[in-house]
Amino acid sequence: MLLELAGRHPLLRDNITTRSTTHDQLILDARRLLFASPLDLAVAAATAHTHAGLAATVLLPESPDVTSYMQRMDLIAALPPDTRVVGSSPGEARSDRSETLLELALLHPDTADDISERLGRVATRHLGPRDGVRAFKGIGELLDNAISHGASPSGAFIAAQAYSGKTTGYRRLEIAICDTGVGVLEHLRRNPAHSSIATSAQALERALQPGVSGTPEQRGNGLPDLLKGTSDTAATRLVLRSGNGLLRAGRHRHASVTRSMLTAAPVRGTWSWLRVSYRS
Repeated sequence: MLLELAGRHPLLRDNITTRSTTHDQLILDARRLLFASPLDLAVAAATAHTHAGLAATVLLPESPDVTSYMQRMDLIAALPPDTRVVGSSPGEARSDRSETLLELALLHPDTADDISERLGRVATRHLGPRDGVRAFKGIGELLDNAISHGASPSGAFIAAQAYSGKTTGYRRLEIAICDTGVGVLEHLRRNPAHSSIATSAQALERALQPGVSGTPEQRGNGLPDLLKGTSDTAATRLVLRSGNGLLRAGRHRHASVTRSMLTAAPVRGTWSWLRVSYRS
């Protein structure tokens, strides 16, 4: 399989670019990637581990700046040890950016507390104590889903970055979590109440409803709380991709929009991307 990462935010498009290969191999082609986000990093790591039985090759970006960012965010270190990396990696003089970045990390029950603490520090530092706490409460649902619903031997991968707003005019927190589990459709079908769900797109829509779970136990509002938990002055965007389903949800002030669709290229597990923005 070949997964191409090209341009800016390629994984937020309706359809991602994948092709079958003639051999049992996985190629992650990022040569034409112009900007790397936490989602690109988490997807690359999760995809490489999901297809661990294939010979994996990563083609690094032609842009030295993008490659440098990938290296700084620990992508290469997070890949399976037998992954072939093609391209030049610049030298690195690493500085402490713990108040801005959460480098790509493996998320599982043993690392969840440390990752939560680091995310909380990034959120409150850049969004302020009140808004940072509100945003972090919503993020907690994504963490819980990846650990409990997306459980697998390979775990999940998470990365995050805060943006100051000096160039865009918006303070932003962007986070991506990609798990290698069974996917939302199969998870929800394990609960007899949701066994009639037919497609991954319908499963993603159902997951945004209050109290929905793949287990019979009573749960909170989950993902709906994620969208409502930020203040009325925030612009919140959520993108979920699982199987051949894609869901986009957004909220600004009191208005919210949700749209789901079927895609041509299915993915394994669940990919989650969240961005919370406040005007500077």
